[in-house]
Amino acid sequence: MVLLPLFGGWGLFFCMKHTIFIFLLALLSFTLFISCTGDEECRKEKYVKLGVGFYKKTFSETTKKYTSSSISIDSLTIQGIDTAGLLIDSLVYNNSKKISKLYLPLNKFVAISRFRVTFNETIDTVSILHSNSDLYLSLECGCLKVHTIDTVLTTNHFIDSISINNHNVININAEHLQIYN
Repeated sequence: MVLLPLFGGWGLFFCMKHTIFIFLLALLSFTLFISCTGDEECRKEKYVKLGVGFYKKTFSETTKKYTSSSISIDSLTIQGIDTAGLLIDSLVYNNSKKISKLYLPLNKFVAISRFRVTFNETIDTVSILHSNSDLYLSLECGCLKVHTIDTVLTTNHFIDSISINNHNVININAEHLQIYN
C-alpha cells in the first residue's frame, strides 16, 4: 500500500501486471516440462505384426462336431514374396524347434503380403490381402502403420485351411490367423 501514494493509483496496476506475468511464466514453464517428459506411447512397440497360430481339426464321433487343438510344427521356414512374385532374399522366419505361434510382418506399402511357408519339405504359399492405415500416436512419436485383413488365400499342400480370428492388426500380441493342418 506504500506504492499507491507514490504513484497515485498506478502501484496496484503494476503489482497486478507483475502477478499476471509471473503466473503466465509459471504456466508456460509447467507446460514445457510436461511436454518434454517422455510420452508413454513412444516407449511401446512401433511395429505391429500378424499373429499366427497352428491348429488341427479333429472330428469327434460321439459329439459329431469338429474341435480344434493347438499343434506344434517341428520344422518351419517362412520367406517373403515380393509384389513381382519373387522370393525376398531374407528369411522372415526359420526354426527347427517345435513352434505353435509366430508373428509375421505385413507389407506397409501395398495391400498384399505373400509368404512361402515350408513345413519340413512341403511348400505352401499364403497371400494376405489387407488395407494399410496410419494410427496417430502423438506429435513426438508420429504414426503407427496398422492393417485390416480382408482375405487370406493359400495353396493346400500342408495347410488345410486358414481362418481369420481377428481382422485388425493393431498390436503385436494378438492371434490374427489360425492355420489348420
